[in-house]
Amino acid sequence: MTLNGFGRASACWARLLVVLAMAVGCGSASDLPAQRAGVDLKEEAADNPFVFNFDSEPYGTSMKEWADNWMRWEYSIPAATNPIIVAGADCDQHQAGPVYFVPDGPNHNDAFSLPRHKALAIMLSQVNNDYPCPNPSFHPAPGQSLFDFLSAVLTQVNDGITVLDVRLDGVPIHDALRYRFTSTEVFFFVGDKSLAAGFDGCVTGSLQPAVTDDLFLLFKPLSRGQHVLTTHIENKDGNVFDRTRTILSE
Repeated sequence: MTLNGFGRASACWARLLVVLAMAVGCGSASDLPAQRAGVDLKEEAADNPFVFNFDSEPYGTSMKEWADNWMRWEYSIPAATNPIIVAGADCDQHQAGPVYFVPDGPNHNDAFSLPRHKALAIMLSQVNNDYPCPNPSFHPAPGQSLFDFLSAVLTQVNDGITVLDVRLDGVPIHDALRYRFTSTEVFFFVGDKSLAAGFDGCVTGSLQPAVTDDLFLLFKPLSRGQHVLTTHIENKDGNVFDRTRTILSE
């Protein structure tokens, strides 16, 4: 398992990438999680006016797909200029379209500028597992689907989160844990081949499958000026992760 955000530790070839957006950082429809059953969408919109609803399709794309696109964006940038890897690297790379993807990891700043007309994609915690990997023993068992193989322990990290407090300019996002998007089938991405050295040894540089378990928020375009986004996360092991980001909406 590889942790990105507060540390790194690899375990064999069954690679999982965990992104916890509470350490230092920069600038297919989804299934409903059990805890969200019965939530009224109008009530959700009233509770959380800053973010797109869980079941919405911002700009014609489902929230799950936007979460997948966050990973696709992250993996599209070469290692030499990737802001998750390189301190001070430009966060504006490959930021086409209506959504601005914010990287996370130990090598970038907690202050960044955001084009005022763009939505803001924040990954609070991600676990992903991609395929294939160099180890020939890393493959499904006879009769096992690739999805079942990749997702066998996919949800364990996010299942352990007990507190998720997210606030924009001091206003809390109500019940942030319900913004969870877990793959129900594999999706596909293309990672830059240079990421295979040190970041993700399973990156092939061509189209390959993956699964993810995401806690993900998509903020509506912010008003002009400075905003402060704070995140407080606790897990069942007693670990606490706090983070503050300063965002300048231009």
